[in-house]
Amino acid sequence: MLGVTARTARHDSSLRIAAAAAMAGLVLASGGCSAGTAGETTPASPGASVAVTIPSDGITLRALGFSNGPGTAFSIPHGSVLTSRIDQENVVTMVFAEPSGETLRAYLVRALPAAGFTIAATADDALTFAGHGWSGSFVGGAESAVTLRRQ
Repeated sequence: MLGVTARTARHDSSLRIAAAAAMAGLVLASGGCSAGTAGETTPASPGASVAVTIPSDGITLRALGFSNGPGTAFSIPHGSVLTSRIDQENVVTMVFAEPSGETLRAYLVRALPAAGFTIAATADDALTFAGHGWSGSFVGGAESAVTLRRQ
C-alpha cells in the first residue's frame, strides 16, 4: 500500500470495523438474525423494571463519560482501550484496541444477560443483542467494535 501510513491504515481498519458493527446492528433491527442461544432471557415489557447486574470487572458507559446509550446497564471490561467513540442520542459506537476480540466477546456473553439484555444471535466473532430500548452488535477482530442503536 504505497503512500498509506500506519495511522491511515489503522483509521481505515477502524472505519471498516465500525461499519461492520453498524451493519450487524441493522441486520438485528430488520429481524434478519433469528438464531437464539441457550439460556436466552425474555426482554422486559416497556416501562417494566429490569434488574441490572454489572460484573465487578466491568465499567458502565456512564462511568466512561458517555451521555447516551443504556448508560448504567451496558458495560465493558475495566482497562479497555478505545480508539474511536461515537456518543449520539440514537447511536453509541466504541472501537477497541484492547482487550482482544475474543476477551471482549467472552465478557459480553457473560455480562449482557446479567444486565437485562437478550443475546439474539452469536457467531464466532460477532453478537447481536437487545435490551433497555437499545439493539446492539459486536464484531471482534484486531480492533473490535460495539454499536448500540436506539430501538
